[in-house]
Amino acid sequence: MAWGKGKKNEKGAAEKSKATVQDTVTNAAGNANAPKDSAKAAREGAAQAASKAAGAAAGAASTAVGAAAGAARGAGKGIATGFTALRDVRDASRRYSSARSQMESMEKDLEAKRAALEHRESIEGGYEGIVASQSAALADAQKRAADAVEYAAQLSHELQDLEARLAKMRAGDEQALRPYKQLAESSKGRADDATRTVAEAKRAVRTAEGQVRDATDRREQAMASANRTLDNSKARQRKVQGELDKLLSDPSAKRDAIVQVRQELAAETSHVNAAEAAVSRSASDAQTSVDNAQTHLWTQKQSLETAQREADAMQAEAKDRRGEYDQLHAEAEARQKKLSDNIDRHKAEIERSNRLRDNARKDASKASDLLAEAKSIHDTPQATEQLRQSIAEREQGLASQRDKVEELGRAGKELRQRTRTKRIAVIAILAIVVVLVVVLVAFMFFGQGGSAAGSAPSTSVTTTGTVSTGA
Repeated sequence: MAWGKGKKNEKGAAEKSKATVQDTVTNAAGNANAPKDSAKAAREGAAQAASKAAGAAAGAASTAVGAAAGAARGAGKGIATGFTALRDVRDASRRYSSARSQMESMEKDLEAKRAALEHRESIEGGYEGIVASQSAALADAQKRAADAVEYAAQLSHELQDLEARLAKMRAGDEQALRPYKQLAESSKGRADDATRTVAEAKRAVRTAEGQVRDATDRREQAMASANRTLDNSKARQRKVQGELDKLLSDPSAKRDAIVQVRQELAAETSHVNAAEAAVSRSASDAQTSVDNAQTHLWTQKQSLETAQREADAMQAEAKDRRGEYDQLHAEAEARQKKLSDNIDRHKAEIERSNRLRDNARKDASKASDLLAEAKSIHDTPQATEQLRQSIAEREQGLASQRDKVEELGRAGKELRQRTRTKRIAVIAILAIVVVLVVVLVAFMFFGQGGSAAGSAPSTSVTTTGTVSTGA
C-alpha cells in the first residue's frame, strides 16, 4: 500500500540521518585527540558536523511528511467507500424504525376501532334489554330525584316553623327570667354592700382595740410617773426627818437649824401629800380613759356582730336568688337546646336529601346517555358496517406494513453483513491515520529538540593541552 511505502522511505531517511550524525561525532572525537595548537580546527569541525546533522534531520522529517501524505491519498478511496457504507446502514436503520413506528400506530388505531365495533355490536345485540333496563333506571332515578326534592321542601317548611318557634321561645324565656335575674343581681349587690360593711366594722374594731391598748399604756405610764414622784417625795421626807432626829438628839444643835429643818420637813410632807393626791387623780383619769376606750371597743364589736349577721343573711339570700335564677335559666336553655337540636337535625336531613337528589339526577343523566347511545347505534347500522369495512381495510394495510417492516429488517441485516468489512476497514484506516499523525508530530517535536542539542557542542581545553568535546 502507499502508506506502507511512505513508512519505509521515512525509516530509510532516519537511518541515513543517524549514520551521518554518528560519522560526524566520530570525526569530532578524533579531532579532540589532536595537539593543543589544533583546538581551533577541532571546534570548527564540530560545528560543521552539527550543521550537517541538523540538515539530515530536516530531510528525514520532510521525507516522513511526504510518506504520510502518500498514505493518506492511498487510503482516501477506502475511507470514502467505508463512509458510504456507514451512511447506507444508518439510512436503512432509520427507514426500518420509521416503518415500525407507523406499524405500531396502525395497530393501536385498529385495536381502538375493533373495540368500538365490539361495543356497537354488543349494544345492537342487547338493544331491547338495554332499552328496558335503562328506561326503568331512568324512571327510578327521576322518581328518586322528585321524592328528594319534595322531602327537602317539606323539611324546609318545618325548619322555618322550628326557627320561628325557637326565636319566640328565646324572647319569652328572656322576658320571664328578667325579674329573677334582677332579683339575683340586686341581692348580690346588697350582699356585696353588707360584706363591705363588715370589712369596715372589722377595721373599726381593730382601731378601737388599738385605742384601748393606747389608753392602757397611757394609764400605766401616768401611774408610774406619779408613783415615782411620790416615792421621791417620801424619800426626801425620810431624809429630812432623819436630819431632824439627829438635831433633836444633839444637845449642841442650834435652834435656828432645827427650825429650818422642821420647815423643810413640813415642805416635804406637803410635797408627799400633793404627790399622793396626784397619784389618786392620775389613776382616776387614766382609768376613765381606759373605760371609755373599752366601751367604744364593745360598741364596735356589737356593730361588727350585727353587720356580720346581716351580711350572712344577705349572702344566703343572694345565693338562694342566684340558685333560683340559675335553675330557671338552665331549664330555659334545655328547652331551647331541644328545639335547636331538632333544627340541626332538619338541616342535616335537608343536606342528605339534596345529596340524594343530586345522585339521582346523575343516575338519570347516565341512564339517559346510555339510552341515547343505544338508540343512536340502533338507528345507524350503516355506521357499524362502515366501521367493519374500515377495520378490514386497516387489517390489510397493517399486513402490508408488517411485510414492509420485515422486508426492511431483512434488507438492513443483509446490508450490515455485506458492508461489515468496509465499515471495519474505514474504522481501522482512521485509527491508523490518527496513530501516524501522532507519531509524526512526536517525531518532529523530539527530532527538532535533538538537532538543537547537537548544534551546540561544548569544547574545553585541559591543562595537559588536550581538547574535550561533548554533545
